[in-house]
Amino acid sequence: MLALSSSAFAFSAPVVPVRAARAAVSMAVSDLPGISTETGNQVWDPLGLSDKMDESNLNLVRAAELKHCRVAMLACVGWAWTATGTHFEGMLSFHPPVSFAEATAAANPLAAAAMVPGAGIWQMILAIGTLEIVWENKYPATERAGNFGVPAVTQDPEKLKFFQDAELKNGRLAMIGIISFATAVAIPGSVPFYPF
Repeated sequence: MLALSSSAFAFSAPVVPVRAARAAVSMAVSDLPGISTETGNQVWDPLGLSDKMDESNLNLVRAAELKHCRVAMLACVGWAWTATGTHFEGMLSFHPPVSFAEATAAANPLAAAAMVPGAGIWQMILAIGTLEIVWENKYPATERAGNFGVPAVTQDPEKLKFFQDAELKNGRLAMIGIISFATAVAIPGSVPFYPF
């Protein structure tokens, strides 16, 4: 009888650390920047994906979000640059011959992007891929969560959290913005108040 009870206790013992680990992960998620009034001051995770993540996976997901935010913010600036007809001087491509002025003549950023030849697209893919490999080796996303070694703007934790929240909020809005711009041009009238 004692042998059965001790085996029962031994069987249930591993369950406690698993629950404790999940609680610690939940605390880590709730401590991440980006939780604010827009999400009801709670973690917005309707599918519960963060429940199954350890710290390195949370950092990886946050790094991906920051990367998408930063690219979307640059894309919004690029969209506005192209949509207004502003352009660089010179040639975008020599084979086939396409100038920057021709690419922006229609004031349609999607049409301008379509004018970039395949070799130019591959140059961008290779350049971005090289940067990804170099930065990932130097600053692993699973450890750094999007911090590329840039010194902190401030040493005050509250101000730093404010700046991190601001970057995430601007980036999230930029992701919504750039997809709205592209949708408005691809499907005219689908986005209210868009100027086309």
